[in-house]
Amino acid sequence: MTAPGTFPARADIAQDLIARVEAAHRTWRAPAHVRAAATAEGTQAAHSAAHADPQALRWIVTKHGWPGRSLVGDDGSQAALTIALQADHDQAFQRTLLTMLAEAVRRGDATTAQWARLHDRCLVHSGHPQQYGTQYWVRDGEIELHPVADPTGLAKRRADVGLPPQRDGIALLERHHFADTSPAATTSATSISSKSGTTQRHAA
Repeated sequence: MTAPGTFPARADIAQDLIARVEAAHRTWRAPAHVRAAATAEGTQAAHSAAHADPQALRWIVTKHGWPGRSLVGDDGSQAALTIALQADHDQAFQRTLLTMLAEAVRRGDATTAQWARLHDRCLVHSGHPQQYGTQYWVRDGEIELHPVADPTGLAKRRADVGLPPQRDGIALLERHHFADTSPAATTSATSISSKSGTTQRHAA
């Protein structure tokens, strides 16, 4: 957590990142049932935002490196992670962000849990089993976990990097996508990457 009484060095960048993720609740972070019912215009808006937000993050990291706690505060850094998870169309960029995030963790400027989520995302994209069980499909109305290396050790690995129990992540996805269609529920949206048909990838 950012130390009490301290402020991020670049509140303007923090506000931009946070505003982008808040706006994404209406597009690429919208619940599955909203995405499924979207008009062609809504689908295009989600596609455009899903590409524009990583481009904005690219500009930030080029100037400042990974936007960690000292630069943008806890909320800004978490918003940056959410956008990084969405950059599936540029996997080389995601891997670059993973390296930057690992360095931020070493400096104490990001959390190991943030790194673990992006690490899993990169593993899934490269065709390898994930390590921490953070990546899911929402496929035909069902939540499906991507393959995990050494499933018997998953609970310990999650605890070691500061991730909550897996059941909590699944419960969050279920509430967001299936259980509650109220506006308040959309504020807990997880990262989304559109796929063809009825399949979408999520992180929890």
